[in-house]
Amino acid sequence: MHGPMHGHDACAKGLGKLIIRGVDPGANKKHTPSLPDVRPKVRIFLEGRYRKFVRDLPQTIFYCPKCKGRRKGCSYCKGFGKLTRDSVQELIARKILPRYRGKKGKFHGAGREDIDVRMLGSGRPFIFEVLGPKNLDVDIDELVLSINAYGKGRIEITSLLPVPRKRVAEIKETHCDKIYRALVEPLEEVNEAAVKELVGKTYQVVQRTPTRVVHRRADKEREREVEVLGAESGKQLILLLRCMHGTYVKEWISGEDGRSRPSLADLLASPMRCIALDVWDVLSPRGDFEDGRRPPVFDEELSWPLPRELSEDRWGLLAVEGREKAENTEEEAAGKENN
Repeated sequence: MHGPMHGHDACAKGLGKLIIRGVDPGANKKHTPSLPDVRPKVRIFLEGRYRKFVRDLPQTIFYCPKCKGRRKGCSYCKGFGKLTRDSVQELIARKILPRYRGKKGKFHGAGREDIDVRMLGSGRPFIFEVLGPKNLDVDIDELVLSINAYGKGRIEITSLLPVPRKRVAEIKETHCDKIYRALVEPLEEVNEAAVKELVGKTYQVVQRTPTRVVHRRADKEREREVEVLGAESGKQLILLLRCMHGTYVKEWISGEDGRSRPSLADLLASPMRCIALDVWDVLSPRGDFEDGRRPPVFDEELSWPLPRELSEDRWGLLAVEGREKAENTEEEAAGKENN
């Protein structure tokens, strides 16, 4: 049995509780009952980078567009509230929030990739914001190991670094060029010499908002740049590209019926289809913080093609095809039961 708590220890424990709750322990309660609750809100901001190894994982929660996550009675998402079970945000949040005993979390990314695009190379910077944490004594190294074990084969993150709130605006508002690898199928025969001539050239591209996103973005033309860093030709093309921020890479490849010009299809005089796309690098500033600390980075660079333990097939397409077949089989079975 523990003995009675001494006065000093009891005072210190009580003070700790007050500080965590954001209450000034020196305040006189008699003078504050009529005032609104002005307790400061405690928030924690953790910065890192993530890699995403699969093509069926959105960056943030993919709420159902019909019910907006309300779930009840929605036939579109079958009452699930989301269109995917997981996201990068959720795989990270499920380990962070319990440890900090936070009410909820927010995910702030330096841009985002499409759900079917992998994020490889040096990873994408992000900040995870914990709202209302009740526990501030968290082993961050153990937390990172836990996240990487939970997301193994799907995501991995760097170490996490506590940062000030202003970093959120910095990473979200900094416009960064990106390096992409693209697997492209020419629908007509292309000249191998013409493919080689692309390398080393930078193209000024005018892009009109793609039809796939025009329902939520202004329908206007934007000027972008695409530099071809490398190209391998054959039945399929493998391109290494450096693109200005905001470039719609898939549409630059296909041309989308003239909405992106000049497109790869224009330059090689053949219709083109983007089979797979990977972000290989987000060229964000690599300088140290004002206090001398360095932004988190991965200890090891990824090689190309990916190591076998990360992906059995070079472009990560076999797993997607397998899942699509399974989903189609389930839908067919459900249809037969209903008939």
